[in-house]
Amino acid sequence: MAAQPRPVAMGGGGRPVVAVLSLHASPLARLGERENGGLNVYVRAVCEELDARGIGTDVFVRRTSPREPGERSLGPRSRVIAVEAGPPRVLPKSQLASTRAAFLGAVREYIGQYGLHYQALHSHYWLTGDVAFRLAAELDLPWLHTAHTLAAVKAEHGFAGDEPERLLAERRVVTQGARLVASTPEEVRDLCRLYGARPDQCVVAPPGVDLLRFRPRDTTWLRTRLGLDGRLVALFAGRLEPLKGPDLLIEALAALDRSPWLRLSQPVHGLFAGDDSSDGARVGQRQELARRAQALGLTGRVTFTGALPQERLARVYSLADVVVVPSHTESFGLVALEALACGTPVVAAAVGGLRHVAADGITGSLVAGREPEAWAAAIASMLSDPLRRERLGRAARRRAETFTWERTVDVLAAEYGLEPAPELAAGRCV
Repeated sequence: MAAQPRPVAMGGGGRPVVAVLSLHASPLARLGERENGGLNVYVRAVCEELDARGIGTDVFVRRTSPREPGERSLGPRSRVIAVEAGPPRVLPKSQLASTRAAFLGAVREYIGQYGLHYQALHSHYWLTGDVAFRLAAELDLPWLHTAHTLAAVKAEHGFAGDEPERLLAERRVVTQGARLVASTPEEVRDLCRLYGARPDQCVVAPPGVDLLRFRPRDTTWLRTRLGLDGRLVALFAGRLEPLKGPDLLIEALAALDRSPWLRLSQPVHGLFAGDDSSDGARVGQRQELARRAQALGLTGRVTFTGALPQERLARVYSLADVVVVPSHTESFGLVALEALACGTPVVAAAVGGLRHVAADGITGSLVAGREPEAWAAAIASMLSDPLRRERLGRAARRRAETFTWERTVDVLAAEYGLEPAPELAAGRCV
């Protein structure tokens, strides 16, 4: 059930404002490198949509450089506020937990110094849970929390490298009574099954996609520029870390070569758009993947582009013949959704939110298990039939059009206790 509307607290200029806590992930950060990815996209897109409805946001992040401005604009009514919490530099994720007390103190001081009043508080990722609990109690605010990923789910898939404090902090968020914002019904089930959340404590607000930026487009010139004429392109997009499974695409490409049954009329080129994580992964994974590709005889058939800005990434999605999402687990799967919006079919792991985003047999294929041969067969099936690929691409775009940030914010605004703004939403295709 949505929170009941309450008297609207106003920030500067008499506007309703939501406080957003995102300690380690700024919505202004460059995507595809370090730990930047879906969380950053989510926070920025939600804030931009709230801004369009006349609702401001103050996004509190940790300062990561002495040169980083204390405040930066995110929109006419929204801003990113960088506060001092630990040394002003990028820290390994394992050290960020130690900055939470300082982050709480700095946010509290900033709010008090400027006499700020908020309508609601929305925290993101486990690092902000305890901070949000304290602030919500002190300021008497509705508190929403989005986990983005869950340690207990990762552990079920063999990724138990997170510090024990993370699991405890995630459990505290649940027991302290946060309104839990999940991306899919499956995430709600995980929260109830693994954390003891109540179903009525959770609300589902699927992320959206920018349908103007991510759209089908002609990329003939880009293929030529990248030397990919006459090749079929299988794209991996995202941070290069074991959890995302980029190594599986390398192995699948080699399996395509080994099998006489999977030979295609054109060579398949593996394109990797993204870069190493700062930690939480093996350092130097890009070099490791390049060495593995060479050892498997794929020299000249794998390209690493590094992290790409959103506009360039959108073109690369359109350039690809298939986007491969071999993650071990995904709470949602924003890469898959962005690819679908570009009209590119997806071969994805049948795990987590990917089962919700990608429709098996309609917008691509879901693959159970992690055998390279099975992934090679799914990729070959997609690449061997241009007419099927075109049909799936059209269906992919239609499915992506059902995921909009407007719909996400419709849910969140009600949870914040804000009345909808029908004059702003009127005429939108949602």
